[in-house]
Amino acid sequence: MYSTFQQTMTTRHSIRRARATDLPTIYAGELDYIRQIEPHQEARWKDAMYSHIKQWTNDLGRMFVVQCGDEVGGYCFWEVHNNAAVLASIYVVPERRRDGLGKQLLASFMDDAQAAGFGTLQLGVKPDNPARYLYERTGFIYTHDEGGYRHYAYDATKVASN
Repeated sequence: MYSTFQQTMTTRHSIRRARATDLPTIYAGELDYIRQIEPHQEARWKDAMYSHIKQWTNDLGRMFVVQCGDEVGGYCFWEVHNNAAVLASIYVVPERRRDGLGKQLLASFMDDAQAAGFGTLQLGVKPDNPARYLYERTGFIYTHDEGGYRHYAYDATKVASN
């Protein structure tokens, strides 16, 4: 496996499974992402709030939060699409970026998906989103462009057999 997600601890933060009480923080992070990366989609995103709440509650068991003291520094969650584990969202609050939290959240997704039996991990990212460099450094391979996103895949079965 890529790394161990079980309550990853450092002196500054820990990664844990999300709880329903984290959903307001997820809302704030997703809204911040929309405003920063896809501002033209904000009205449409807000109009789909019922769908987002349904998605977040359905994905709660596949959601991780990085706890920084009394505050949440970021989160990620993933979904199942066909036979692949798909990273639906990863977010780190602006003041905690470049602290390695995104890398740890990505590792939590990868570990959790592999533990659930998924050999193929996927994600999509806007081409101008700096997070794409993290995905590429981690071993995600570009597969195609679709709907304004660059799509990547990670074959965990090849990594596990090496």
